[in-house]
Amino acid sequence: MNSQLSLDDAQKAQEQLATQFNQIGRSLVLSNEKTWELFLKQKESDIIPREFLPIIKSILLGKPIVPIVVYRDIAAEALKKYHYCPVIRVLMKMTDGNLMPELVQHSLKMTADVLRPEVQPGPSIK
Repeated sequence: MNSQLSLDDAQKAQEQLATQFNQIGRSLVLSNEKTWELFLKQKESDIIPREFLPIIKSILLGKPIVPIVVYRDIAAEALKKYHYCPVIRVLMKMTDGNLMPELVQHSLKMTADVLRPEVQPGPSIK
């Protein structure tokens, strides 16, 4: 896959998602498992394909179960499809919009990188 996301961007996103998830759990005095249950109870989590939930859970817990290249490609496809990160949408709901500024900034950067016009398929010119 020709992704416009670097592995460094993907790694940074994973780390920031895990940090945000951890902060949510601590602020609510919940275990990781209870915080994950709360994540799944959010209506916004419904659009996340169920087959990706184990991967997302592992990332949020800071112990990714897929190689960074696989995560990068999954993230790029989600950003192309939705024009935003569905995981961040759930975390935003859980924090009442009070996400870590660096997570928001990095997510916007990644989304812009993926949605740049030169990255999008266009009409073929003959």
